[in-house]
Amino acid sequence: MTDQPVRFSSNIDALEPSATLAFAARARELRAAGHSIIDLSAGEPAFPTPAFAAKAGIHAIEEGWTKYPPTPGVPELRSAVAAYLQQTCGHASGDPSRVLVSAGVKQALFNCLFCLFEAGDEVLVPSPGWPTYVTAVRLTGAAPVVFPTTWEDGFQITVAALEELRGSRTRGLIINSPSNPTGAVYPFALIEELTEWCGRHGIWLLSDEIYRRLYYEGPSAPSVYDVAERPEHVVLLDGVSKAFAMTGWRIGFAEGPAELIGAAADLQSQTTSGAASPSQYAAAAAFGRREEREAAIGEFVRLLERNRVLGVEKLDRLPGLEVRKPEGGIYLFAKIAGKRSSAQMAEELLEAGVACVPGEPFGSPGYLRFNFAVAQSVLEEGLDRVARYLEG
Repeated sequence: MTDQPVRFSSNIDALEPSATLAFAARARELRAAGHSIIDLSAGEPAFPTPAFAAKAGIHAIEEGWTKYPPTPGVPELRSAVAAYLQQTCGHASGDPSRVLVSAGVKQALFNCLFCLFEAGDEVLVPSPGWPTYVTAVRLTGAAPVVFPTTWEDGFQITVAALEELRGSRTRGLIINSPSNPTGAVYPFALIEELTEWCGRHGIWLLSDEIYRRLYYEGPSAPSVYDVAERPEHVVLLDGVSKAFAMTGWRIGFAEGPAELIGAAADLQSQTTSGAASPSQYAAAAAFGRREEREAAIGEFVRLLERNRVLGVEKLDRLPGLEVRKPEGGIYLFAKIAGKRSSAQMAEELLEAGVACVPGEPFGSPGYLRFNFAVAQSVLEEGLDRVARYLEG
């Protein structure tokens, strides 16, 4: 009997592994092999889960709340999310039936994209941007239309640029503010323009706001749910991974029209069935205990602010790199002078003992992304290694 090559379906022809996770995995492997590696690559806050949320998850296990949850999420979490959005956005509905809880924001995003788009549709995606947006759109059969934003314009998009791209097949627009990887924040006036433009042309607007509370100019970055007069075809995506440092709990959500949320829940019922029950109760505490929640986020942002200032000061002094202070998020996005390859530079930095992510996966060769949501001593040592590499 001869072995036949494995035949895969065309569904995954365009599938690529996560480049950001791949760099983090390589950093772990090198560390496990005995190398000294400072990991500034993964988009993961290196801080513990807030104690009150962790205790709620433990309590759920001790009480036996470990059975299959309702597919859209346990009522306690859906209600907590709806209330949280009302408390932190200007014009959220407060309706739990508009909330779908998923195993991370990636799943919530995919569920919505898969329900909304198909072959023949086009979805606008700004670049630089999180690579999952492009991959997830392709998995639906739709075509991502990636368009550039620039360093010179602060990585902002414009309605005029979108209008030039809009065609008869344009069905969606994905935005992310504060941005991964750039840290750029869309001002409220722009978000208002975007919602109006999408509504006028029947285009779905999906807004990934996972970094919204990690904002350095106020309590929250502007949200699509701050817009009073907005169309129905708007979806907000968020979760506990970043602002609560709860990446491993795997809780994200989508909030949008009840009809879409129902269809996405039906899809989820045939895939994962939903997120783990104890994680949902931990997230319900994170979102629902307002005083403890705001104290935890406030302390986290204060730690990040110190690192943001430190990181910008250190990188700004280095030859060959240019950096701006990010308005939100957890990343320093450094521009490389000249024509040096950012992919090669990231490889050489890994050999020098510091892991970062090159700009290529984000659609922005010529840049490096550093995660500054780490202990201050770790950030200092990591950027000192970058300095020694550049000056050596």
